[in-house]
Amino acid sequence: DRDSFLTARRLAREEGLLVGGSGGTAAWAAVEIAKELGPGKTVVTLFPDGGRAYLSKFFDDNYLIELGFLERREPAPKVAEVVQFKQRNGAAPELVTIESHQKVGAAIELMREYSISQLPVMRHDSAGSLADVVGSLQERGLLDLVFRNPDALNDDVAVAMQPPLAAVEADESLDEVFSALSGGSPAVVVATRGKPTGMLTRSDLLEYLARRS
Repeated sequence: DRDSFLTARRLAREEGLLVGGSGGTAAWAAVEIAKELGPGKTVVTLFPDGGRAYLSKFFDDNYLIELGFLERREPAPKVAEVVQFKQRNGAAPELVTIESHQKVGAAIELMREYSISQLPVMRHDSAGSLADVVGSLQERGLLDLVFRNPDALNDDVAVAMQPPLAAVEADESLDEVFSALSGGSPAVVVATRGKPTGMLTRSDLLEYLARRS
């Protein structure tokens, strides 16, 4: 796969040919055969696919870095760096949470107060470890719940919560955050030595990357 993908990228960059993975395989094999045949020989190759469907796959550096097929030009920042950036540029506390026995209405008030769209749900008031994170509340899910049943405002959070958000350690590479957010999680809980200490969303990561550039 590595040779196929990298060859397809070379064809796009050097020859202006947008081919897919199978085309990359065909080109790589043709080059290897040509080396064996020597000068004066002609190799004809058919490219069986196009690369349009792979623009967010192997034409994306981050995708290949995750697969281990491409080396990052510079080390990825640590998660802690993005958390610190958010703290310098935001008004909300590092981590806003709610307990599972509190009411849905109280959760919505917290979201409104701090202009956030996700809340980790804790078993206790103070989370000592990630094991204390028992679920999450997300704006979209709450909207659907309350729209269909306004009385749900008085329900316990435990009834309305969704599974916990993905979690990453503060000393991990930012690649871990990107992987979680691009994989469908709307936010990630950041932990320091296993204790929840912050949260990052897609907009946090986008703002950091935009300012960093």
